[in-house]
Amino acid sequence: MMRDRAQLGMAMFLIAEAVFFFLLILAFSYFRAIPATAPTGLFFTALLLASSFSMWRATAGSRLWLWVTIALGAAFLSGQAGFFGTTFFTLAAVHGMHVVAGLVALALVPASALRTMALYWYFFTAVWLVVFVIASQA
Repeated sequence: MMRDRAQLGMAMFLIAEAVFFFLLILAFSYFRAIPATAPTGLFFTALLLASSFSMWRATAGSRLWLWVTIALGAAFLSGQAGFFGTTFFTLAAVHGMHVVAGLVALALVPASALRTMALYWYFFTAVWLVVFVIASQA
């Protein structure tokens, strides 16, 4: 029962985040402020996708996979630093702050909350994929 409430709460939070990121992405698309992504952007996007796979493995109960997820997420964040100084940085930085919050939470949450945190992690992987696709088309 408590896990269902936690997942419902996370789903409600993610709906609000989806609206926020939709509007942020819409604004940047409208102003054509998103630069073309470099090939390194594809590499860091692949790291974030791999972290979602490792998160899936971590929900099966392996703490090792959880730490792999954290390491891949941190590596992804290092790639976002390359956007500093661009107008795209605002969007990337807001996403990055959410990834940092996710990394901290992953390091601290008990195993019983991991499935709820997985929803958060998958959502922000999906957000980045949308941002990356839009940036690739610029």
